[in-house]
Amino acid sequence: MGNVAVSEKGGIMQNDKKIENNPEVCEKIFDHVDKPDNYLMCKAMNVYDDRYRVNIFVKEDVSEITGYKQYISNSYFCTYDGSNLTIVS
Repeated sequence: MGNVAVSEKGGIMQNDKKIENNPEVCEKIFDHVDKPDNYLMCKAMNVYDDRYRVNIFVKEDVSEITGYKQYISNSYFCTYDGSNLTIVS
């Protein structure tokens, strides 16, 4: 097992477990911020307890090469209790 720590709420935090995307948090974030015109996708990962890192990805056409580049345009640290989302930073 990798490094393990205990959060302030008593939950186990483990740095080698798979972090799954949470689409419900992504839906809620757009109640607080505008969706970019060149929006590609949103990834919301539970960091620990009720705290999430939400990354908003955009795509940009690149004329020099075939295709486009994608990057994180905005990133938020949020709390989500199952119904209410609050942007912390």
